[in-house]
Amino acid sequence: MASETYKRPRVELLPGHDQELTHLLRVRAPSDKLVPVSIGPGLPRRDQPASYPKYCRLMLILLKPWRSTADLRKEGQSWEAAFEEWLKTCNASVKFKMNNMQILHECRDSRD
Repeated sequence: MASETYKRPRVELLPGHDQELTHLLRVRAPSDKLVPVSIGPGLPRRDQPASYPKYCRLMLILLKPWRSTADLRKEGQSWEAAFEEWLKTCNASVKFKMNNMQILHECRDSRD
């Protein structure tokens, strides 16, 4: 997968998906690095109790693999509880990304 010449795997969308006939997913080459830029309100902060539920929901949506909302949290489970449960099993690279998002907030605080 790290090779530039390796043919990238392609995956069809599940039957019943709105775009199953016209779209597919493929693994990008390592040189095709992209930086997502969010549009809209800023990323919620994990260090502020008022925004913590939104932070938990967004981190699950962005970083946890899922196909349906049931993959993100159990029925009746809070976003915070689902996030804390997932945090115990997610890998170090995911935690690194979340920490970098928080560092961005802290850098902005110290700049102001």
